[in-house]
Amino acid sequence: MSSTVLFLIDRASGADRVAGARRFAAKRGWDVQVVERTGPRMDVKGVVDFWKPIGVVADCGGFFPDVSRKTVGRVPLVYMDEDPDGGKGKGLYVVADSPRIGDLAARELLSLDLDHYAFVPWRHPRYWSEARRDAFARAIRLHGRDCSVFFCPSADAGRRRKALVAWMRDLPKPCGIFAAHDPVAEEVLSVAAFLGLSVPEEIAVIGVDDDPRICDHSSPPLTSIRLDFDETGYVCAELLAEKIDNPSLDHVVRTYEPVCVVRRLSTRRLGKSDPRVTRALQHIRRNACVPNGADVDAVAAAMGLKRRMAENVFRAQTGRSIHDEVVAVRMEHVERLLSSPRQNIGAIAHLCGWASESVLRKAFKEHHDGLSMREWREKQK
Repeated sequence: MSSTVLFLIDRASGADRVAGARRFAAKRGWDVQVVERTGPRMDVKGVVDFWKPIGVVADCGGFFPDVSRKTVGRVPLVYMDEDPDGGKGKGLYVVADSPRIGDLAARELLSLDLDHYAFVPWRHPRYWSEARRDAFARAIRLHGRDCSVFFCPSADAGRRRKALVAWMRDLPKPCGIFAAHDPVAEEVLSVAAFLGLSVPEEIAVIGVDDDPRICDHSSPPLTSIRLDFDETGYVCAELLAEKIDNPSLDHVVRTYEPVCVVRRLSTRRLGKSDPRVTRALQHIRRNACVPNGADVDAVAAAMGLKRRMAENVFRAQTGRSIHDEVVAVRMEHVERLLSSPRQNIGAIAHLCGWASESVLRKAFKEHHDGLSMREWREKQK
């Protein structure tokens, strides 16, 4: 009998979700077969008929209208990031807690005490984008602040950019902008650069997903809300198993939570801006985990200053030493890897730029009130 489970994904960020599904699948002896959409549509029925799976997980995100009970047939199906109140009807759904994400974004930006706040949605109407918008705007207005919402009737990239340029030019400043997810935040940063707006002094920007391909390489690096995609895949596979074991299971909605805000330069206000310190922070963010890539001499060179002067300028602007900043960024990466249950703890030191595992273990306990990495991981469950 087949033990294949199909995992239909639409984008590369599905890798962590697939890993989580495989972690659960190993307990059941399942083989997870990943099928990625490569064109505008997929012959879902044909793919299901070909693989004859015992179950299907569809990473929808609003982009898989062709996955439905009609195309999957009687095969147990779990929708990931599909609107539970949309047109698919009763079924099994695993979705992000978008209202909580919106609240978290509001807390982060409200802490900056800006004059104005705004939201930029995904280019297509999507329930998760709208839920994040509503929660964010509600929280902002609860605090007596104004919240603007960008609207463009066209999904055409050229028209949307033109409208976004005009809208951002007219926003009261300084302004905190919450983007529906990281690709939208990347779009906002691009328009800010085009308009010559200073980030984060004139606009502060936060996204969702903590996609390192966007966040670490945007200019400036993007603050983002991290979601636990690995756990999401695991929960989807777990729910699929419940359906297989209990075919009468009718309608279930489960949510996955935001993990934390990963702060980068797009929201980090330094008072009077010093471009040398900005260059230093960007250099550290990009090179902290590279051996010797972010030692004090390398950072000073990025600032264009001698070591002692670089240390003085950096501390005056940030309130911490260059070394402390490097350690903080490395520790952030350590926590990101520890959040993945499949990551071997012994390999983390090398991956995050520490001289040895023992050095990391000591530093970790100092930064986490005596907790070991293993104990910290257990507390996150």
